[in-house]
Amino acid sequence: MSRYRDITLTIVRWALGALFIFSGVVKCVDPIGTSIFVDKYLATYSMGWLMPISESLAVGLSVFEFTLGALLVSGVWRRFTALIAVVVLLLFSVVTLLSATILAIGDCGCFGDALKLSPWATFLKNIVMLPFAIALWRISDRCHSVKLRDFIIFAVAISLPLSVNIYALKHLPLVDFLPYKVGTNIREAIAKEQSATRQVLRFRHTTTGEVVEFDAMDTSCWTDSNLEFIESAMVTEEGVEFQYGDFHLYNIYGEDVTSAILNHSGRIALLCVNDATNIDASTIQGIAKLYNAYPAEAIYILSSETLDVEGLSLQSTHLYIDAMTLRSILRADVGVVILSDGVVEFKSAIKDI
Repeated sequence: MSRYRDITLTIVRWALGALFIFSGVVKCVDPIGTSIFVDKYLATYSMGWLMPISESLAVGLSVFEFTLGALLVSGVWRRFTALIAVVVLLLFSVVTLLSATILAIGDCGCFGDALKLSPWATFLKNIVMLPFAIALWRISDRCHSVKLRDFIIFAVAISLPLSVNIYALKHLPLVDFLPYKVGTNIREAIAKEQSATRQVLRFRHTTTGEVVEFDAMDTSCWTDSNLEFIESAMVTEEGVEFQYGDFHLYNIYGEDVTSAILNHSGRIALLCVNDATNIDASTIQGIAKLYNAYPAEAIYILSSETLDVEGLSLQSTHLYIDAMTLRSILRADVGVVILSDGVVEFKSAIKDI
């Protein structure tokens, strides 16, 4: 009986550990993306005063989750780590329940941009895992001795995700889960989304109360006296996820030049400036290399606001784009994206050029 119990506990411990490791990994490969989710929660819970340190909170969260998972899998301090897992799952269950009912938050961000889950799905996942975590805590033996091996595992478990976070902040995410990753044909993706959208007219039948939909081009709905108009709406095909709806490029005159850029024949370089406050000498050197590699007419400067930075050449065409979309295109504060016939061919932080 004891043998079966040990096997069951090991499976539960590994499953819990794998869950926390996966959650930590997808967060630490993209700390900027994680900080965006953190900002959303801070704003929702009226804790905006913590937003200036959201990146640090994002890094801390990913390191904590990965370390907890690694300790569970390796069996270090089993009873203590199981208790921490119980507390974390309880806390996350409360947060996701509030997000699903009162606060109406969309994607919970638990698995970053790698796997999008609704708050309800995450809440159910936590509720399913919670009894196993409690059982693991109650049944696991107390730790009666402290071994050097345990501290080595603990140190490694912290160092690995911390190193990945630091690399991603200085360069780009190790794995790109975003819509604009290398190889994406933005032009085709936008066309696919647009073709999957159609306008419908919704009417309520005055006798039965049933709500019916008609295609916007169908005029028969207007001649039926039993139908009462409710609204006009845009609907999408099932299974089509909209990710490119905010990709619009505007010139200094406010004209939409998105099609012109995406239909440009050959390569063009997009100098993306998310945050001009961190531009230093190495950034300027990287920009100079970019201008040496491409003619000025093939370089477009992308930002969400007007730039006035000494040493930043603005001889190329300056285009404006939504700030969140720009961060999705490139996580670095300043970097370059190479488009070839509308396809993302290359991405890099400007310092790495």
